[in-house]
Amino acid sequence: MANNVNIFDKYGIKEVANVYFEALEDDLAAGVYKGDIVLFLDTLKVSTIETTAENTAAQGGWGNPRLVQWDYGKEINITLEDALMSLESLRFMLGGAIKRPEATAPVVVRHTEEVVCLANGVVPLPKDHLTDVELTPTATPGHPIRLINMTTGARTQINVKSDSKALDGTKAIYFVNPAMLGTTTTGTGDEAVTSAKSVKTEPGDHIRIFWDEIITNNEGNETAIEVTISPDTFPGTYKVVGDTFMRSEKTGKDEPFQFVINKAKVQSNVTITLQAEGDPSTFEMTLNVLRSTNDQGDNEMMKLVRYNIGAGTASVSGNDYGSVDGDSVSP
Repeated sequence: MANNVNIFDKYGIKEVANVYFEALEDDLAAGVYKGDIVLFLDTLKVSTIETTAENTAAQGGWGNPRLVQWDYGKEINITLEDALMSLESLRFMLGGAIKRPEATAPVVVRHTEEVVCLANGVVPLPKDHLTDVELTPTATPGHPIRLINMTTGARTQINVKSDSKALDGTKAIYFVNPAMLGTTTTGTGDEAVTSAKSVKTEPGDHIRIFWDEIITNNEGNETAIEVTISPDTFPGTYKVVGDTFMRSEKTGKDEPFQFVINKAKVQSNVTITLQAEGDPSTFEMTLNVLRSTNDQGDNEMMKLVRYNIGAGTASVSGNDYGSVDGDSVSP
């Protein structure tokens, strides 16, 4: 019996899809095997399927009308706009690699906070602007503490050649900056010595502190994760499945509907917007559908599947049997 679809069955689609990505091959360096689910998106705002093609036509006769037309170059592009992000979805979109801190490959976190000098010009320890936790800026080899006196404009650095040196929050800091403060000369002739003037911080001075925190392990917690974007790494190719619902005009009930793409290339074009006003930023991922070959050797790009929940046969879920398997016999 022919598998005809009831042409009078109509549906509305309003809901976005939940989309997951499946690995097409092993990536042992990342601990991924073929068939693993590597990303699941269930906070999408928009999931758009756009199909385009080019065409050309034979034209001739009076008025040069189109006589025969050919279509070619079919493209299917999927756009997924996510309300939320994860580091894994960022890695997907940007084609990067996730790194967790290790002793031989630390993650460097850059900090900056502002403090106000206390009595006698004491520079207090800064507090994190998000958590209000007191921090201890520490200089290590190659990672100095840099300070700017925002009141006077002077700058200075605390450098170390070995070990480390931390601010203790109990002393004034002397700013030595020849370009800003000039120099002073003592002695004359061959005994003349030129040195930079130094100025001590004063009560009420605003000091901006910049320093690096070197994280070498997570100590059982995710204290830092780094996504590295390199010029020679790009997003990969995956199998993609999207699940959503269609609402039957006849019954007003929702029925499951999904799209299946056997081979989709995640595109490299990504825009991340950081703004002070308006709606929260969204994260957009674009997929280009590639041709694949199914088990029967047929070429395909995408499958759209409407189905009823059940064990392989139609159930009374808002439609007659004819719209599912071509059988017009009522149950």
